[in-house]
Amino acid sequence: MRIKHTIFPVFVLCLLILCSSISGVLAQWQYNDGPPNPENKDMAVSLNEFRYGLLYITRATVKSGSYESANITQLGDLDIRADMTLTNNVSSNLVVEVTFYNNTTTSYYYDETETVSSNNNRIGFTVSGIEKKDEIPSHTFKTIELTFAYTGSNTSAAALLSDLHFKFVVDKEAIGDIVAQTAVDRFRDILNNVVFDGSYQTLEDAMNNRSGFNKASAVTYIGNVYGSSSTDSRVMESLFGQEFLTMDLDGDGKAERITMMIKRENLDGRTDTGDAYTYSYSSWTGTRQETVEGAEMTLYITSKDLSSVSSGQAVVVYAVAFTKLPGADVWTELVPLTKGTADANNYGGYGAANSFNTDTWMSDAGKSLKELAKQ
Repeated sequence: MRIKHTIFPVFVLCLLILCSSISGVLAQWQYNDGPPNPENKDMAVSLNEFRYGLLYITRATVKSGSYESANITQLGDLDIRADMTLTNNVSSNLVVEVTFYNNTTTSYYYDETETVSSNNNRIGFTVSGIEKKDEIPSHTFKTIELTFAYTGSNTSAAALLSDLHFKFVVDKEAIGDIVAQTAVDRFRDILNNVVFDGSYQTLEDAMNNRSGFNKASAVTYIGNVYGSSSTDSRVMESLFGQEFLTMDLDGDGKAERITMMIKRENLDGRTDTGDAYTYSYSSWTGTRQETVEGAEMTLYITSKDLSSVSSGQAVVVYAVAFTKLPGADVWTELVPLTKGTADANNYGGYGAANSFNTDTWMSDAGKSLKELAKQ
């Protein structure tokens, strides 16, 4: 899956006010470029264009009913606010149509529509067009209806302000491929200074100025893992964006931590590929400098909750390596995105597990990254 990139995009949601002489005033919202074309399966949408961006509402609008006023607005990718006033007739109702788009390569399954808040328990809603465990397949739309109506015969409380969340579930093993591939695209842009001018130098500087355990080393890495320094975390956030580092992976409305590490080392054994850098270290003769040539850049990424694993336990970690070919200024893939496992450990190399050991990473086919790089 290749997803088009933009630089820290911000979607502006517009309110289109429509007037109805029969049913009063209503409003609808949709993304300002309009809902995506159902025939276009290759949407130019990246995770950074929405807070989570995997499954989201493309349109929410009043469809029909007998009511005084209604206003439907968006609060999040899977959240809406219904602000309405019904008539004093017990049969008064409001029908809202909501369309979702699954912008992933795996299926989502409907769980429930939750009431986050409501100021009137005399008006409820029913959902039609979807049932629990119903599937929204990859790159498809699904439209459902919500019907708001009185729950009893008391019509004196006709106004309702209610926030709703649509909950979907997905297999995290399947979603890992999507998250990892999107990270690859972002990482490529970081290395090639597409994210912002100097993004690669920002990464280089962070690695060259590491404090602590791996500063004076031919191999360096930074990450946003538990236990990483605040400097490391800030650099990763500036490069990838907070929207990517915490994402709603399973559609339950809760942001979950994406753990990533970037490692710099010579993988293919060549000195004419990759990049060169110099590091300093102390010896009995004083401070010395060494230059490393042919260093590649590797991105490791996992959505596993590392706070719940024991040291030495294998966790699913994706890896992709980039290099520069002789005479080229552009970073290209040396090892494509590959699923594997790595042993959990501490980010600083000691204590309880809160990270993973990149040196132990092995592909599902039983090959190390260096073996894959030399193929």
